[in-house]
Amino acid sequence: MQQIDIDNHHLNFQLELQYARARQRQRRRNIILIVFAIMSIFYVFIQPNQYGNKQNQIQYSQTNGTNGAINITETNSTLLQIQKHFEILEKLLISQFQGKWTDTQLTSNELAEANFYKTSYQNRFQIQLHLKLIEGQFLEDYYNQFSFYLNSSQLVLPLEDNNFVFENVRGSYRRSSVYENDQSSLEIFANLTMRLNNINMDSDTQDDIGIELDVRYTLDSETFSFNCNLNIINIDSKAIIYSTIVSVLGVIQFISCLKLMKDFINENRMASQFSLIIFVFLMIYDGYLGIVHFFLALQSEYFLTPAFLELVLFFFLELKLAKHIWQERFINLQDNLNLRRELYRFHLKFYLLAIVVVLLLYYLIYYNVFLIAMNLYLLPQIIHVAYKGQYVEFDKIFVFGLLSTRLFIPIYYRGCPYNILHAQVSYLTVTIIILLFAAQVVLYYYQCKIGPRFFLPKWLRPKSHEYFIEQPIDGECAICISQLTEMPTESQLDNKFIAKIISQNQNKLMETPCGHHFHSICLTKWMNVKLNCPTCRSVLPPLI
Repeated sequence: MQQIDIDNHHLNFQLELQYARARQRQRRRNIILIVFAIMSIFYVFIQPNQYGNKQNQIQYSQTNGTNGAINITETNSTLLQIQKHFEILEKLLISQFQGKWTDTQLTSNELAEANFYKTSYQNRFQIQLHLKLIEGQFLEDYYNQFSFYLNSSQLVLPLEDNNFVFENVRGSYRRSSVYENDQSSLEIFANLTMRLNNINMDSDTQDDIGIELDVRYTLDSETFSFNCNLNIINIDSKAIIYSTIVSVLGVIQFISCLKLMKDFINENRMASQFSLIIFVFLMIYDGYLGIVHFFLALQSEYFLTPAFLELVLFFFLELKLAKHIWQERFINLQDNLNLRRELYRFHLKFYLLAIVVVLLLYYLIYYNVFLIAMNLYLLPQIIHVAYKGQYVEFDKIFVFGLLSTRLFIPIYYRGCPYNILHAQVSYLTVTIIILLFAAQVVLYYYQCKIGPRFFLPKWLRPKSHEYFIEQPIDGECAICISQLTEMPTESQLDNKFIAKIISQNQNKLMETPCGHHFHSICLTKWMNVKLNCPTCRSVLPPLI
């Protein structure tokens, strides 16, 4: 009796210790969430205006190190005019411009994009004009990238209001194609004429600025020219639409995760039927997107909502779903030391995989092949079901609520020519992503309806154990706690193929590889939930 009390006390102590650790982890997560909320509020309401403070103006380079640069007489009036002109250009920093462009053959093209940045050259600051001219309509056959570095030594006198003339501007040119490898950048020198319309120096917001740009440059002893008519793009209006759609999809994913978590706890769905790789990848992907949207919030606070939702999904829901699936694999592991060892291995593999995936996302996200491969969400689940050989139900919440909603972001950045990050448009990539995901859904649907290994040829399928026996055996079924000679009645099953197996072998008994006997109805239903012997907990091979 005393030994029993000691064991009960030890068990209660272990349970209290587990609850204390769980409360400690929950407190850490709450602290992280509070810190993130405080940082978000800080960046929204106390965001520094690094380009609008005129007291911190830095003089621009008076020389760009090129031969033939025009010298400007450094009188006070001239310097004031130069400073005023570059103050006007500073109003364009970080702004995005889009419009149309025309080349020397007067061929009108669909899209031209421009951005202004602050750069450094020879320890002095200058302004970089980045141009992207797109050729082609449907698949964006080619696009031309220009970068011009503007400083005061290139300005041509006399200076006119809102009119800039630059000569002998150092720059670079690169031509790219969807079907060909990108060419290396070539150094060019150009003359630029820039006219600004509807600019207001007294206002911090510039919503109606227009730019007329004429460029004449020399490449391989040939002279080319083009002109652009550009209008400013209000990033807030684009951010509102984008963040609203992403936030709605994030709420759908949030509800889907809660539904899956509830079903895991109530055992309406068994966690072992899902692939752990999918949820680990979704965790890493949502964490990466949350960080990206958080940095985009530095330009527009509307990105904070999707960033918040994605980080909540990462920290509070998908992490718990992955742990449920992991625990289901080691539920029969009684030794605490081995259980902790497996938990350490899981965390080590997770962090190593997170580092690899984040690096791949950072360096390869703009490659179409990687983007297509990244959206093969259902493939690990299809492989997992085929490997286990278990009949599973087609889960609409998992497929359409949790996975299909993630197609929006890659489709947006590859299908919208006016996307926020100015990513290269490729309708072919968008079409392949949609078709591949639809093919995965169809394959997974028929895998749930026909059988987990229906698409595998017989010579690739593993050898299955012959469970069904016909001779009567005395004893008791450990599942229904009734005699083996008494056959239980068949209940209505949602899975037609399991019902078919039971109807074909209703009057037979089943013998496991470990030598235990059960009713065919009982063990077939049991094996659809978990592949462990109900008596000794040893691993069972699938039925097929």
